[in-house]
Amino acid sequence: MWTRMGIWCLLVAFFMWLFSGISTLMQADNFWVDLTLSRILGDHAETVITFIPVTAVENSLYFLVEVLPFYGVVLGLGTVFLVVGIFVKIRS
Repeated sequence: MWTRMGIWCLLVAFFMWLFSGISTLMQADNFWVDLTLSRILGDHAETVITFIPVTAVENSLYFLVEVLPFYGVVLGLGTVFLVVGIFVKIRS
């Protein structure tokens, strides 16, 4: 199950990267261009960043929420899922 989720996340990240790249090359201003977690979260992005008042954590969260494109977040999540699925056997 974890491996499938990882593979699907990697595929989604690839297609999001592809659509973002095509939109950027076409100079189109649509949803895919500059899509970050802050655009998805809206007004709650600042709350997420300042949730833990430690400077190192705030800097990391600022990078994840404001700077990193959303396909990068999905790519990282898919990689984690894939590694968990490969190395951890879950009994069902």
